[in-house]
Amino acid sequence: MTKDKKQEWLTSKNIFIAILTASILYFAVNSLIDNRFAIVVENTQNELNKQQLLLTSIAETVSRNGADDVVESIVIDCSMAERSEFDRLLGLLNSGLNTSELTELERLFSRCGAFYSERKTIMSSRMNREVDIYETFVNQLSVIQGENLNDKYNLKLWRALAEEEQKQTHLFSKLVNLQERIILTLLEGKAISSPEIATILAEVKEVQENISLANIKASEIRNQIIPI
Repeated sequence: MTKDKKQEWLTSKNIFIAILTASILYFAVNSLIDNRFAIVVENTQNELNKQQLLLTSIAETVSRNGADDVVESIVIDCSMAERSEFDRLLGLLNSGLNTSELTELERLFSRCGAFYSERKTIMSSRMNREVDIYETFVNQLSVIQGENLNDKYNLKLWRALAEEEQKQTHLFSKLVNLQERIILTLLEGKAISSPEIATILAEVKEVQENISLANIKASEIRNQIIPI
């Protein structure tokens, strides 16, 4: 082999090696990027699935006006004896209570009256926050995969459910205030059949009907997300 041909062969060989090395590097880098992308997608999907399970648990708890361990440690009910007496007196309210009983009911109301309303308020607020987090994961995965995944993950329905639970929360709070107004009005000497009490009872009826409607709507939405 002449010197020139040898040089030409070495040059061709070097070019081949350079191309081969570049190809290997290209595929290696692409493979690394693909692997990292797949890991990001998998991690995001895992977080999204965990958040979905958490939301499902909260939604089921809120639907039965329950609370998780954290909320139960924050909102403490009155004692069992006080709860029993409060429920008894409240049940007899329309039948007529004497001044002593009304005074006791007012005292117990300050300790027991708002318990369920406050508990539902905190649970509903927590659900709303968890839906916000859920939406963040859905948006993140949508950006990664380059498509809108809102419908796939029922984001609109979750948001609607949270709103209906919040609506019930406000109505329960209003109902508690109306119950207190009835007790205070009776303590002022008004009869259970008085126009003042009749006006409050009309408001109570309206609020109860709205609670029922909101509960039905929430159940319909919940059944679309969490089939029975």
